[in-house]
Amino acid sequence: MSMRTLTHALLAQAIGYVREGNMRRARALGFSDDELRELRRMSATDLASLASDGPAVCRLSVDHEMLLAIMRRLTQDQDRELQIDRCLALGASVQMMGDFFGLTGNDCSTRRSLLGLETRQGRLAMPAEEDEHDAWHRWQQIAQEPQDPQRAPEDIRGMMVLAEETGIPLAVVWHLVKAWTSPDEPLSELPQDEPDEDTSEESHLAGGRVWAAM
Repeated sequence: MSMRTLTHALLAQAIGYVREGNMRRARALGFSDDELRELRRMSATDLASLASDGPAVCRLSVDHEMLLAIMRRLTQDQDRELQIDRCLALGASVQMMGDFFGLTGNDCSTRRSLLGLETRQGRLAMPAEEDEHDAWHRWQQIAQEPQDPQRAPEDIRGMMVLAEETGIPLAVVWHLVKAWTSPDEPLSELPQDEPDEDTSEESHLAGGRVWAAM
């Protein structure tokens, strides 16, 4: 795009803001009130001449600070979307997705459907004692503060690594971490994961102790 085209677009945008009564945005483009009044009186031919004749009246500059801030935000948004999809694939529950990402049951159902994930219902089985023991030892290596009752259950990245390595559903890993860091608190039965809206039957796992998907 040529400087002439950019200049004409900028002038037209400024006039558009003035006609809308949005003087704040018009001034933000770099024009004074006197300049805006003069531009408002000009015809389309005058504007074309102003943009193309003689030296350039406008200069294009980059707000580096703003550009970097927007790029960082976009990267963070993309990372968050990838993390949400990964959590669901690793077996996160509705409650967990709500606590960490603010998602609803419908949000989770829609995303699982788009990802081709089977909707989980009922309760998840607690891992065998030996598997839990191995998971605990691995957690000590993964987590930065594995025994902190406040921070450890918030370490979503660490729990994702543990779920991926052990094959234990992420919802159960979250439950385990909270139990490990608060051993004096009784382990209560947790709510079941919410079923899809179009599913009326509820499945159950028979036999043995179970931990609900949180």
